[in-house]
Formats: sequence, structure tokens, C-alpha cells
Amino acid sequence: MTPERWQQVKEIFDSAIKYLPEHRPAFISQACGGDDELRSEVESLITSHEKEGSFIDEPAYYAAAELLANERSELPTGDTIGNYEVLSFISRGGMGEVYLAQDKRLSRKVALKLLPSAFTKDNDRLRRFEQEARAASALNHPNIITIYEIFQANSTHVIATEFVEGETLRHRLGRSSLSLNEALTIAIQIADALAAAHKAGIIHRDIKPENVMLRPDGYVKILDFGLAKLSEDPTGAIAAEAPTMQVRTGSGFVLGTAGYMSPEQARALVVDNRSDIFSLGAVMYEMLARRKPFEGETPSDTLASILKTEPTPLQHIVPQLPAELIRIINKSLRKDREERYQVVKDLWLDLKALKQELEFQAKLDRSVPSENGDSLTGVMDRAHATTTEAPLNPTETRSAINTITQSISVELKRHKIGVAVVLAIVLSVLGVGAFGIYKVANRKPEVGAFQNIHLARLTNSGDVIDVTISPDGQFIVYVRSDRNNQSLWIRQVSTANDKEIVPPSAVGFFGITFSPDGNDLYYAVKANLDAGTLYRIPTLGGLPVKVLEKIDAPISFAPDGKRFVLVRGNYPNPGESALVIANVDGSNERTLAVSQRPDRFSPIFFTGPSWSPDGKLIAATVATSPRVNNVVLFSVEDGKQQVLTGEPWSFASRVQWLPDMSGLLVVAGDGVNNSQHWVLSYPAGEKRRVTNDLSAYRVISLTTGGQKLATIQTNGLINVWVALEGDAAEAVRLPTGNVGFYASAGNNLSWTIDNRVLYMSNEGGVPDIWIADPGGGNRKQLTTRGGGSPVATADGKYVVFVSARDGQVAIWRMNIDGGNPVRLTNGSIDVFPSLTPDGKEVVYIANGGAKPTMWKISIDGGTPEQLSDHIASSAVVSPDGKMLAYTYPESPDPFAPPNRVAVVNFPDMTPVATYNFGPSSTVPTLIQWSPDGKSILYSVNRNSVSNVWSQPVAGGEPKQTTSFKESLMTGFAWSKDGKMFAATRGTLMRDAVLISDMK
Repeated sequence: MTPERWQQVKEIFDSAIKYLPEHRPAFISQACGGDDELRSEVESLITSHEKEGSFIDEPAYYAAAELLANERSELPTGDTIGNYEVLSFISRGGMGEVYLAQDKRLSRKVALKLLPSAFTKDNDRLRRFEQEARAASALNHPNIITIYEIFQANSTHVIATEFVEGETLRHRLGRSSLSLNEALTIAIQIADALAAAHKAGIIHRDIKPENVMLRPDGYVKILDFGLAKLSEDPTGAIAAEAPTMQVRTGSGFVLGTAGYMSPEQARALVVDNRSDIFSLGAVMYEMLARRKPFEGETPSDTLASILKTEPTPLQHIVPQLPAELIRIINKSLRKDREERYQVVKDLWLDLKALKQELEFQAKLDRSVPSENGDSLTGVMDRAHATTTEAPLNPTETRSAINTITQSISVELKRHKIGVAVVLAIVLSVLGVGAFGIYKVANRKPEVGAFQNIHLARLTNSGDVIDVTISPDGQFIVYVRSDRNNQSLWIRQVSTANDKEIVPPSAVGFFGITFSPDGNDLYYAVKANLDAGTLYRIPTLGGLPVKVLEKIDAPISFAPDGKRFVLVRGNYPNPGESALVIANVDGSNERTLAVSQRPDRFSPIFFTGPSWSPDGKLIAATVATSPRVNNVVLFSVEDGKQQVLTGEPWSFASRVQWLPDMSGLLVVAGDGVNNSQHWVLSYPAGEKRRVTNDLSAYRVISLTTGGQKLATIQTNGLINVWVALEGDAAEAVRLPTGNVGFYASAGNNLSWTIDNRVLYMSNEGGVPDIWIADPGGGNRKQLTTRGGGSPVATADGKYVVFVSARDGQVAIWRMNIDGGNPVRLTNGSIDVFPSLTPDGKEVVYIANGGAKPTMWKISIDGGTPEQLSDHIASSAVVSPDGKMLAYTYPESPDPFAPPNRVAVVNFPDMTPVATYNFGPSSTVPTLIQWSPDGKSILYSVNRNSVSNVWSQPVAGGEPKQTTSFKESLMTGFAWSKDGKMFAATRGTLMRDAVLISDMK
């Protein structure tokens, strides 16, 4: 603002405040002469000046004059502030100037906020501001803007934050209405962010659409954490579309935005977390209604509305809005904070549950239209008439007569049409005789099991790893995994009452199964890598009774309930596995079938056989290699085998017969999607997917009637982090979004020679390889047909990776830009690539034979050379190329998890040392060399937190090298120069859900 412009604003302001409030708008309109920007500046100044019909002691324009006096010209492009180079000017406001800049250390774009000297003159205020800003910077959450650092350059105070591309929610609402799904998605992410902030003791106090940024990738970012509540200086005027008001009270000043303040905030009372809940409720209301719940001609009128009136009921504005959503918003907007949600996490859980319910209801709507043909997902579009709703198509299995009958039944309800009229309608619509109608109406619809499903969440703790449902569907028993302890709980499905039946212990529980009569519960306990022990306990708790030993999967009962079948690994010989039948008391064991390596009953823990309802067959998944899995049927009488699967899955675990033996339910993955529920028909062996989403599933527990199954749904939120020198306190989350929680055949990220990050991401629905600058900029997808375990050659020319694009898991090479992919190996399963320092050879693990072994091949392809006949799960070449480290299992079983690391000279493979990482650490399937080549690095999970440890090659005790305080780590890598550390870190949410067959 120029001095001349300011003088014009001041003169109009001085005159306007002499008018009564009701006469001011007309005067301002006339004085501004159609200059909307001038009018906005004057009105903003009056808003800051005015408080509930009175005036503050010192006119607001004095504060504005002070800011104007200290205002300087925009910084030119190329100027340097600390370690940042200015790229462009973004905006200026009461809080200072904002610039887009480049972080010269990490090559990332940042936003720099330069605080005006008028704001920083009060040393005490500045000190408190910095303390709170530092607290906000500790909020490492995907939906919270990251504050990188706070520093002073000469006399300028600077805050460096994450640069967020996208648009504000205010701008988005101005363009068009939100769909119901969009509004819920945004609200859920805001609530999640607030939960993290409240846990850290930070109250936002200014949640509004202007402070919500929507990124193009769908992520929501909450801006200005910790800043609004510190901006308490009454002399700081802020002009905005929804201006932040400064309110003087007897105890000081508070901040808030008219229309979004909680009642206690409007009264200038002490606020707590529940104030943010009210503000979020107001934002949710506005997203749905496209108008604020509380409005007035002046800010004072708006505050009065918040304190005294109730908003227009949402159902009057948006008909057919889900009643549960209306309840959630109404509860959030209670004027008495004791009647609101007490913690935002409860609000978050209710929103998530509602969204999940609506998603499955939408599937149902596509098969069964409502009375007016509408689906819930179309409610918002109809209400605002801004988008075109796609027509709803019935499923192929729904017959025409059912659809017509339903439509007629609706008309009966609406118009009380007689039966004769109904028959005439049916005849005219179908165009057939009465006999034809009779045949069609009496034909049984051919709807397959779990063709139309409804999914409901049973638990919401995020730490449930196994579940089983009682035969009558009344109870579930589940396993909670809390840090290093696991426990068994029972819940009544209808009332969600939980009771602990086996207390927490530092063991692993698996294979929980109800007895056929529902009176007893069977479960297995594993304390280490040995086989588990099976116990029986009364359903409601009591004294456990040991049944038998050496069990590796859940049991399945015979139809008469007198026997069960189990899987036993390393039996009768090491490396083999068997199906064993025993009496319910563990006696009279009989081996039904043995799988010889490389075949095996797999995988353990969450797999399990299933005894057929007619008692003649037992179904089980059998792996002929880590990526070839079939469902095989075994005759109970003589053990004869029959492969039921027409085409194998890349992964398959639990199977369960349907009661009518029309097929089996299977948890399996097809190499493209995560593990889902499938129906495998019997006897044809045809596959049909039941679930189809981005979650992963494990476990199948079916009720006796076969109408409901309990399972575990797994979701992960994993991001890429970079830390200078491996300092966890300096770790920065890159703007790569959620890269996905999955296990790869090797490390899921690495560095190029020019310090760019190669990482895996399932952003496109399939795990692929991406590349980005160390700050997350210049992202580029390198593969489009699947790829993982990327590693770049030292000359920066190639990336070597693993891909199954040709149907076999092989080692591939591509140019650094993703072009010219070339297959290097021809084995059925070749994984874990590692490069020699000169980039001329690739060391890898061939996992398609009887046991995994180490091989090498030229970067140009050719004939591979076997390095050793030892079992090796992964291998990596040292930085100087003189040594090779590899993992292997102590057990002779080639499928056993590797728990040891060996170091050998390379390439003659003479031994140097071996290391046992012990039971306290995670199994080191992924190892790396330290950049100096003196240590082996591996990750350890303790108390649900991962850190990297270092084992010196020369010997001695391992040492922890990172100090992260939260989150699991799924991959890590040091840059070639040893200056930067990258890791994929995040959370894994696992909960029990109920899938109901709606046929």
C-alpha cells in the first residue's frame, strides 16, 4: 500500500466511524466510488477497530500506520535469506510478507514468512511466539503444514515452512459444491490433524476454510498452527475474506474468526480443545450447506448469533443428508461445550465410520436403487445441481422381475394401487402372458455368495491383528498388539462391550478359533521362532488348558466337532510341512499330507486349512514358491490331492468353505492389488473378488450360516522422510503423499549419485518406482507396469529394479529417466538387487528353486553366475566392493525368517564374520552397509517405533544410530556421501471388520 493510498483509506475511515453503524455502509459505498478494493480495505480497518458496538481505546489505523511506516519493498528474486534463495513474492498481510524460496541445502521449495518489526518489538511476545511456533513444528503429521525452522537474519525474523501447492477450501467452495464424499474426506483429515495437535497440547483457535489448503493429490493441509493464538496484539490489523478478529476482554485479547468462533471463545473465556471441535463443526456445516451456520451483518451480530441462535437445520438445506452426519455436526456445534464431543478423536472415529458405511451403501445402491432412484453419494450433487449424477445400474445377477416388483411396491406405498392394477402393470411392462410371469417370478435369483456385501467396523483401536467370530455371530474374539505385548479380548457384536479374557503378555497369539458349539475358544501361543502351542479356554475366560504343541496355523473343526485339522511346519523333516488331524483333546494325531520343499503349506499364522461341510475334503493353500500359491483339496480318507485353483495367486493364505460347498472364501493377492477376499467356486475353481479396495485383509472367520465373516482390515499411512546426518530431530517429511504400506522384494528406496531419492509408491494403485529431489520436488514416475527395489548405478546412468511385468519376478535395468527397460535375468523369482561400486555387476537372490541362493550378472545381461550354495535371503555389496553381507536363517528351513547376517570376502566368498541379531530385534531381512563400509545397518522395531542400528564389521556390540520417537520404518537408505538419511516411515492401522452377505 502506497502512502497516498493509505491516506485515502484513513480519510474515509475517519469519516465513516462518525456515522452510526446502520448508516456506515451507504457512506462507505458512496465515498469509495465503486472501488471494491478500497472499500474492502476500509471495512477491514473498521472491523479491526470495532468491538461489540464500542471502540477500542487506540484507533486501529495507528497500528496500520506503524506497519506502513515499516513496510519495505518486495525482496527481489535471487536475494538470499539464511540458507534460502528467494524465488518470488507470494503475498503480504498483517502477519508479514510471504515468499516462495528454494532451500539450497535440501533442494526443496519452501515458504518464507518475514515478520514485520512492529510485531516483534515486544520481546516477551516474540519469545512466546517462537516457543509456540517451535511446538507447532514438532507436529509431524501429514495434514499439518510443517514448520522447518525459525531464525533471525539481521533484524528480520523468519519462519520457514512447507510450501503447499493447491487451493484453500474457501476458494474451492467458491468454485462449486463439494460431493458428500469430498466433504467427509476433508473433514476426516482436519479432525485427524487436530487430534495430533491436541495431543501435543496445541489448540488452533482459528479453524476456517481460509486455513485449510487442498492439495491436488487429495491431501488436506491445516495452516497456521500455533500462530493464531499468539497473535494477541490489538494493534495488528488483519484483512482477509474471513477476518481474524481481535477481541479485548478484561483478561486480555483472544483471536478468532466471526462465524467460526466457539461460544466460549466469543465470550473471551478460557478455551480448550473443544473450541476447535466447534469450529470444525462450523466448517463441516458450510461445506455441506454452502453457507455459514452463524451469520450477521456485522461481526458483533455474528457473535450474537453464535451465542443465542441455532443454525438452520441441515436437512432443510440439503434433503436426504445422512442422519448420522447431521447428528455428528449438531453435536460438534453444541453451545455448551460439555455437550459437544469431548475429544476430537471421537469425532474423527465417527466420521470415518460414517464414510465407510456410505461407501458400502453406495455399492448397495448401485444394485438396489432407493425409492427415488438416488444413491447417497449423489445427495450433494442434487442439492446444488452443479454436477451430473451417473445413472445407477443394477448388478447382472439381479433379475428384471425383482427390479420391476420393487418399483411397483414403491408405487403401492405412494398411491395405494390395487393388486389388479399391479398385475396389469406387470403384464404390460414384461409383454408376456400370465404363465411367463409366473415362471419368472418363481425363479430363484442366481446370486453368488457375498456378491453384494455390507462392511461394518468392529474395533477402532488400530492395533487388532487377529479376529474370530462365534458360530452364531453374537461374539467376536480378537487379539490386540500393544507395543511388545498381546492380549485376547471378547466383544458382543450388538453392544460393543469388551472384556479381556487373556491378559497382555510378551508373546504372539494366533489361530484363535471358536469351537463348533461356541462354548470354548482355541488359540495358539508363540514365544519365539519355534512352533506354537495350542490352548483351550472357556469363551468368557477361565483357566487355559494345553491341547498340543507344534502348531503353525489356525485349526479347523470337522463337521461333527470331534476332530480338527492343523498345519505343522518343519514336520516330519526340517523344511517340510504337513496337514495333521487330531482329536479335540489333542490325542490320536494322524498325518494327512506332507508338502515336500519347495512346496509348503503357507504362509504361517494367518493361513489355515478348512474342513468341508460334508466331512470329506480339507482345503489348504500350498505355495510352490513365494509367488505361486494354489488352493489344494485333500481327501480326508486317503490324502489324495486335487488342485482347485485354475490360475494361481501370487499370494494366498486363509481359506474357508461356504456352508453349501458352492465354493471357498480365500484371502489372496493377484500381484497387482493388496490381499483381498475372493470366492473360489467348487468344483469349477473360478475366481471372483469379494472386496476390492486399497486396504489389505487377513483372516477369514465365518458364521455357521455363512452370512457373516469377520476379518482384519489393514491400512497404512507411510511417507518418505529425509534427515541431514540422520538427525531424527531434523527429519523432514517429503511431499510425496502416502506411498503405501507393503513389503517389497528388497529395499523400497535408495539414493542416486547426485542425491536424488528413488522410492516405491502405490499412488497409481500399483507399486511403481518414482524419483524426486531430496526436498521432494521434481517428482517423476519411472515405471508404469510395476517395479520395486530400485538401486542406481554410480555413474547415474541406470536404475536396476525388480518387476513382475512379464509374469515372472526378474531383475530389470532402465535408464535413469525410466526409459529403455531391459530384462536382465530369466529366473522365475529373482529379487534383492545390489550393485558393485563400478556398476558393472548386479548381485541378486534367486528364489525360484528349492532354496534361495546368491547370484550375479552383468549390467548388460548375459549368463548369470552362482556365487554360493548357501541359503541367502538378501545380499548387498560393500561400498568398496571387497565384501558382501547377506542374511540367512539359522533353521535349515529355506522358508524360515532370516535371523543371522554373514560377511564374506567378495568375490571369492571366503567368510569374514557372522552376527546373530537376537530375539529383541526385528528379523533383519533388509540390511545395508554404512557409507564408510565399516558397519552393517539394520532396523529394529521396539514399542511400535523403528530405529536403525549399526553392527561393526570388526566386532563389538551394536549401537543405535537414529533416535526417532514414533512411527514404524519400512525402508531406509544413506546417501552415497553419507550426509543425508532417507526412510519410509508411518503408521499401520489394523482393525476387525464384519462383512455381511446381503443377498
